Amino acid sequence: MPVLAIKCPDCAHTYQTLVMVNTKMPERWSCSNCGGDKARPLDEIKPIEHPWEQEGHGSGCLCCGGAPESSRNK
Repeated sequence: MPVLAIKCPDCAHTYQTLVMVNTKMPERWSCSNCGGDKARPLDEIKPIEHPWEQEGHGSGCLCCGGAPESSRNK
């Protein structure tokens, strides 16, 4: 699952999102700030691998102990 950096030209908001495995890349990206549909992945920022797919992900993962017990999903 690649994590992509997305930028909206309407409000200049930059955010990250992931694309699930075996799914098609969206033709349009919606801005998580203004809701505009002109956001685009930033070509100059290389997609990163989702932390859950990295070896030894436990330290930063909500499901494996990276967050206090009270904030974990059960």
